[in-house]
Amino acid sequence: MGLSEIAVALVAGVTFSLFFAEKTGVLPAGLVVPGYLALIIDAPLYALSILFISFATYLVVMQVINRFTILYGRRKFSAMLLTGILLKLGFDSFSGLAPMDIEHLQAIGLIIPGLIANTIQRQGLVPTVASTILLTLFTFGVLTCYQLFLA
Repeated sequence: MGLSEIAVALVAGVTFSLFFAEKTGVLPAGLVVPGYLALIIDAPLYALSILFISFATYLVVMQVINRFTILYGRRKFSAMLLTGILLKLGFDSFSGLAPMDIEHLQAIGLIIPGLIANTIQRQGLVPTVASTILLTLFTFGVLTCYQLFLA
């Protein structure tokens, strides 16, 4: 996977996310999430693990951390990101599911569960996951066309 494919996936994902949010009012789980998920869609167990870690992040922050401290705004967002990073690092170190060709995307991949968890908290599980999957598939379609015709 080359740098140009990563750029195409991220640009397409951000563009689709912006237009989708403007037209429907439903936020996908962060602007970069559909692009990142489109890059790992060929490893479905790993992609599903991202969603699982995201939901676990949401539960840990809202049901555990929220009992010990007041979370709102940036504090809540920071708690989601940090918890997501820790859970993802732990999962990746034990699972062995991460595809080898995305090692250079590790930094982006670390924040993805926190972004998804934060959006789940803001608008609910179903709208977040449904919009994210839809935009990931659109982005994957653009990436596939790029790989077939332009790469």
